[in-house]
Amino acid sequence: MTVSTANSFSESVAEFESSAPWLGAPHMPALVTLRKLAEALDGGALTPALVAQFGLTYRNLAKLAPAATGEESPLEKALREAAQS
Repeated sequence: MTVSTANSFSESVAEFESSAPWLGAPHMPALVTLRKLAEALDGGALTPALVAQFGLTYRNLAKLAPAATGEESPLEKALREAAQS
């Protein structure tokens, strides 16, 4: 995990987009929504509804990340082995 240098919602969105190569044209409506929400939040409109919508939009995009292909985590291994026995 890298450390973020973002000082605003807009900067955090830019960092997220640059680190999310799986996002493309089909995701533009949600990305535009995320950017506009970030602009509003940076402008001082820190209402609970805007913060919640920003979080929801971000999480919906973030969960589209492809699953990492790598080594099996110790927890995954233990669960798999337990299911086999």
